[in-house]
Amino acid sequence: KNLKDVIRIGISGGSTLSELVKEYSFEQKEEVQVIPLVGGLGMKHVELHSNQLAYELSKKLNGTCSYLYTPAIVKTKELRDRLILMKDIATVLEEGKNVDVALISVGNPYKNSTIRAHGYIQEDELQQLHEMGAVGDIASRFFDQDGEEVNHPLNEKVIGLSLEQLKQINKVIAVVVGTEKVESLASALKGGYIDVLILDEKAALKLIKA
Repeated sequence: KNLKDVIRIGISGGSTLSELVKEYSFEQKEEVQVIPLVGGLGMKHVELHSNQLAYELSKKLNGTCSYLYTPAIVKTKELRDRLILMKDIATVLEEGKNVDVALISVGNPYKNSTIRAHGYIQEDELQQLHEMGAVGDIASRFFDQDGEEVNHPLNEKVIGLSLEQLKQINKVIAVVVGTEKVESLASALKGGYIDVLILDEKAALKLIKA
């Protein structure tokens, strides 16, 4: 229902969105373009990467997709700054800013974390994030209890939309599964990043109580 009459769809990565794409019904929407909102390269768990999800969803829609040929998080800020100036990467990042709808999930970096599964984050960095009050992530960007982006070097190494840019998108749909995500989700809602929320009943009841 939320994707009716939509032309440009942005998508991040992760296991929840992977399952969503698998279950999505086939449609004939040749005019639709699917765009990754964060980098999606790497050897681990390729099926969860944003590029793969953009490709799979575009096949379901009989549309087209773009590819962001970088990892979500690179080694240094300097490398990130150089990469985002490359024409192919800059073009897709600009497309991501201008999508009609963004499909995202909300992660808990400490439990069942896709970022950890991809090997993007080390244990010492995770400890630093915890000490700085990080409670969740959206598209590899970490935020605190108030929904504010955490001032950690990792956030400066991400190739993808910033949280502020995400806010500018007309409709952001978050699909979230699991009670372990509730604290992260509550903070994401406080930050004003989500327009439409789809979640399971147990998580919904825990969120209401919280």
